[in-house]
Amino acid sequence: MQNNINKYLNMLLVQQETELLGIALDLKIFKLLESASYTAHSLAKKLESDDHNTKVLLDGLVFMDLLQLNNDIYTNTAITKQFFVCDSSQYCGDVYLNRKEMLNSARKMTASLVKNGCGKMLDSKHPKRWASAAKGSLKQEQKTLISPVATNIVKNLKEFKNINKILDLGCSSGIIGLDIIKEHPTSKGVLFDYKEVVDVASEHIKAYGLENRVTTLSGDIELDDIGSGYDLIWCSNIFYFFKDKKEVIQKIYDALSPNGVLVSAHIEIDNNNIQDKISYFYFLFLNMQKRNKLEPMEMSNIFEDVGFRSVNSYTNYDMPMTPFQIHIAKK
Repeated sequence: MQNNINKYLNMLLVQQETELLGIALDLKIFKLLESASYTAHSLAKKLESDDHNTKVLLDGLVFMDLLQLNNDIYTNTAITKQFFVCDSSQYCGDVYLNRKEMLNSARKMTASLVKNGCGKMLDSKHPKRWASAAKGSLKQEQKTLISPVATNIVKNLKEFKNINKILDLGCSSGIIGLDIIKEHPTSKGVLFDYKEVVDVASEHIKAYGLENRVTTLSGDIELDDIGSGYDLIWCSNIFYFFKDKKEVIQKIYDALSPNGVLVSAHIEIDNNNIQDKISYFYFLFLNMQKRNKLEPMEMSNIFEDVGFRSVNSYTNYDMPMTPFQIHIAKK
């Protein structure tokens, strides 16, 4: 009895760890520890923080495998150096803080959603909010955590060497599409998203020096033209938001050139499979907004119904937070 209830009581303690890492990132503690040797006392003096509670924070980070303690000196672990030192090339602190803020906001709304439903939230699209994310946390997440996986998937396609025109559909920051195009020196590409979002992606095109090879196209995927003649279309995390997924997939199919390839990366959830627990809770807030929770085989069946001649599907465990289902559909 006690062991069973402890499983649920202990869930409350995860919030403590979440807060400690958030505080450490806000205070840029990991960067400070990378630049000099600090004891808890000397770090508290540097931060002008409470001496005792700074040590409590640091010891908590040791328990979380984010810091090491030797002879009263705190140092970063390898994972901290890679992802949480703010001038690291793979820094993901903003990703963490943004997701923490999103989950806190969602948590406050959950009871109301259960009682009252989602109301107008179902039809909201928030292009300005997506544009803001494309400048910051989503750019960071795409660059460090998603783009390397996506690029590897695409590079391993046997068709990759013959690809001439690429579309990143629902591109957000555009980093994924840009990294794929960069890997193929003769290809050209299009980044598609809301107008406010592709304005941000345009800045990233310039930063990559790909103005001669990459253009943007803006609009609403459900309502507007997405172009045509693409040899490859990449899309991730977009099908949850469409009222008619099959209609959008038909549009994608029509936009592909003969023998063109669609690569889709999305979360699929089987409510009867305990292994999908993380995915279920990852998608919980979107589910309560009545976004489309994708079932196993649902997308594969639609791809086949639309007319794709072959569909290869597998689970990828390298995406951030939760496994993604990768579909490679060939026209």
